[in-house]
Amino acid sequence: MLDRFIVNTVYLVPLQVSRFRKQHPDEEVLIADATKARKVRPGSEVRHEPGWITARRGVLMLTTRNLRCGSWVIPLSSIREATLLHIPGGSVLSISTSNGDHYQFGMQRNPAWQRQMHLPCKIEYGALKFSKVSLVWRLIALTGLLYFGVQDYIQNGFGVASVFTLIIIIGLIVPLLWSLKPPKASYAPCAFNRLSSA
Repeated sequence: MLDRFIVNTVYLVPLQVSRFRKQHPDEEVLIADATKARKVRPGSEVRHEPGWITARRGVLMLTTRNLRCGSWVIPLSSIREATLLHIPGGSVLSISTSNGDHYQFGMQRNPAWQRQMHLPCKIEYGALKFSKVSLVWRLIALTGLLYFGVQDYIQNGFGVASVFTLIIIIGLIVPLLWSLKPPKASYAPCAFNRLSSA
């Protein structure tokens, strides 16, 4: 919860929402979160890959009529399929539209996305997989850090540089270990689907 507050503050989410409400008084903002967003090919898996490096950074807003992120305005009526994947440390919203566009929005976990009733979606739980390129780069970085960490320890003992090296190594290893963990559950409907099926 605190991490979402910090990220939303850094991305100026409250300011962006306030500006949007002034410009569009007839469209109510239901949820707004900081996001990394990208347009992807049909059938693209959600995974760690270099495409996230150049992803659009901005604010994802769910309104009563649209899903908005910067210049992208996706009418809710055009959304064919929506999946909210909960991963360790956040969520990824995948959207497919009737005109063939596909989007992925990475954000901090926000329970409001499960409670909302305007965007029909399914909820999944799992861990991100790694693309081959991402995995190779992580292994190269990990090997280099281990080498320099051991060299620093042999020459200087355990010092500040060793602590920073360990922190970075842990940061590289933890996502790899999360990806090996089996998912908790594969499917759970969001509030909209539970109400509409009753």
